Amino acid sequence: MKTNQNKINKHKLSKLVIVCTILTMLSYVFLNIINQNEVHATQTREPYSSKTNQYPGYTELIENLKRNHPNWNFTILYTGLDWAQVIKNETTACHGRNVVPKGKSSAWKCSICGEKPHGGSDWRCASEAAVCYYMDPRNWLNDTYVFQFENLSYNKEIQKIEGVQKIISNMGYMQGSTVTYTKTDGTQGTIHKSYAQIIMEAAEQAGISPLHLASRLYQEQGGGQRPGSTATGTYPGYTGYYNYLNIKASGSTNSQVIVNGLEHAKKNGWTDPEKSIKAGATILAENYIKDGQDTIYLQKFDVDSSDGTLYYFQYMQNVSVCLTEGSNARKAYEEAGFINNAIEFVVPVYENMPETPCQEPRDLGVITQNVKVKGNNVSIREGASTSSARITWVNTGDTLLRIEKASVTNEGYYWDKVVLPDGRKGYIARNYIVEIADITNCNDTVVANTSVNLRNGPGTSGTTVITTLIKGQVLTRIETGKYNNIDGYNWDRVKLSDGRQGYIAQNYIEPIGSNNGGNVGQVELIKIICNSGLKVREAPGTNQRVATYLDKGEILTRLEAGVSNANGYTWDKVVTAQGIEGYIARGNATEQYVEVVSSNNGSNNNGTTIKNDKFKLESANLICEPDTTVETIKERYTNKNIIVKKADGTEITTGNIATGDIVKMENKTYTVVKLGDANGDGKITAGDYVVIKNEIMGSGKIDEKTKLGADANQDGKITPGDYVIIKNHIMGSEKINL
Repeated sequence: MKTNQNKINKHKLSKLVIVCTILTMLSYVFLNIINQNEVHATQTREPYSSKTNQYPGYTELIENLKRNHPNWNFTILYTGLDWAQVIKNETTACHGRNVVPKGKSSAWKCSICGEKPHGGSDWRCASEAAVCYYMDPRNWLNDTYVFQFENLSYNKEIQKIEGVQKIISNMGYMQGSTVTYTKTDGTQGTIHKSYAQIIMEAAEQAGISPLHLASRLYQEQGGGQRPGSTATGTYPGYTGYYNYLNIKASGSTNSQVIVNGLEHAKKNGWTDPEKSIKAGATILAENYIKDGQDTIYLQKFDVDSSDGTLYYFQYMQNVSVCLTEGSNARKAYEEAGFINNAIEFVVPVYENMPETPCQEPRDLGVITQNVKVKGNNVSIREGASTSSARITWVNTGDTLLRIEKASVTNEGYYWDKVVLPDGRKGYIARNYIVEIADITNCNDTVVANTSVNLRNGPGTSGTTVITTLIKGQVLTRIETGKYNNIDGYNWDRVKLSDGRQGYIAQNYIEPIGSNNGGNVGQVELIKIICNSGLKVREAPGTNQRVATYLDKGEILTRLEAGVSNANGYTWDKVVTAQGIEGYIARGNATEQYVEVVSSNNGSNNNGTTIKNDKFKLESANLICEPDTTVETIKERYTNKNIIVKKADGTEITTGNIATGDIVKMENKTYTVVKLGDANGDGKITAGDYVVIKNEIMGSGKIDEKTKLGADANQDGKITPGDYVIIKNHIMGSEKINL
């Protein structure tokens, strides 16, 4: 991840976000700031009206709720977000952003991550089908689960202590009129208030719903007679510290989650339950509820852009958390007698949603693989049973396409779903087949020319959607011409960048390297050559939201070159191999961060020959690695006039360059920043880390000209880390790279 540390300041739009590599088991996490955004997406919140008819399935569901509860009010959040892009960002853009319990079947788990733990040992990355199911608001616009859309701002008229008491009634440790806790010295302390009173006070002070705060506490600490380890006050090494809302309780194991949460509590002086709950409520308010994420749904799925971010700032990984917390709130309202009060619900809608609500994942063992028959006169049947009608017979050596793998037996057999060579589908007992290598007849690079479903087999009937492809998404076609005129289409087998395979109608793909007048225009495949990778932003500009990150070597599709010159960079519109659409800065009217792999117009648009990636141009600086020379620069830009000079004006025509040198390229001027060159002599020696050491100790001062060169690890600061990396570079144990 390319991230930078910053101070949280919500009112200045600096927002701490959740990164996808290490998240919380079931808890709130702040880890890194991805970017400071000052541009908001075009989104509106409007009262429910006939406009909602444009979105399939919403009107009937909301009207039914209004009939049953006339005082309820509905606000529609028009997100302006494409449904397929939302799902990509919640899944393949960041594996582990959503998780399910490890006990769930394979249909609920990501086919790429499988059994790899995410957010603790008990959790697994959620499948696209699972995320679609839980994210589709239409599945939850009913009496039981609608409270995940409740506006969570404070409303003293309907949010009473009786409701809080109902929610915490199963939390034995929160009963009674006083709170007894363990102090940091191991002795007992007493707060002369009940937990319900503390929750009410915390909610009112923070300006949030006390019912929501109580539900969140229940979600984090659970029921029973004892809370979780972050709220006992007795965890070894952290006696007297409490983190009831699991703020910053992050890690890849349960013990890491606990220790990190309690370390944060210790740092902030949360030495009793009241301090912990009230501090947590304030954080919940300032960083979520007062910042656009004012429903349980929007806290789980960050699709409100009023703070300038999307997707990254999500309270929990657990993909089903909205159901639990929403139903807890509903129960509290009902038992307290407030269920028919004037409650506001904020319901999001998305563009290009499926006509019908997304269904719960089915345990079909969806696959795409070839098998060979072993046995003669083996029946292919219409259903998974010996009593089902026989479609045909197959014999030893015949090959089939298996698209579903049974997980349970019927009549003593595992019945797998297969596709015959003529496209008919049926079931065969697994005893009579064996998996073989993929049968392929081509290896072409193609792109999807529209948003289209990828299926596990040929045909729109009898097959399952694996994922939705995005216009411009690059694919490898590995089979063509085998399954023709099935449900009105010819079907090709393709492979995604993550290894998944499936079938797509031939109408919806176009080859790279041809110019056949298709729907994707003059596209190119490009490769990232910048060592530090690139950010894909949702619009051109360095102040725009980051959609995802790309590492060096990744291949993506360039849909349109040079769409903007914002912030001194040339921006291209791209689609990543995972299907994320956005914009990258490819350089300063050049392509120093990318190189063309192939195109369907046969040329590199700007004529630049790229032969190295040892430097990059950022604003007015040329930032380079230690072995960069004049020749290095000229080798990349063979078609440009390059002049390199020392700070005193002396021209350098060959050899080494140094921090502080000036590079003139056409009508642009850049100052050289050689990483590790703290003294500006162009070499990386002991003299450089002495300069850094003196700067840190306060016995020397690095001027602005060489400060960037001294920042060898590129974290924006001069620290002992720079000293170490330069020393290691000199010793040969580590290289200073971009």
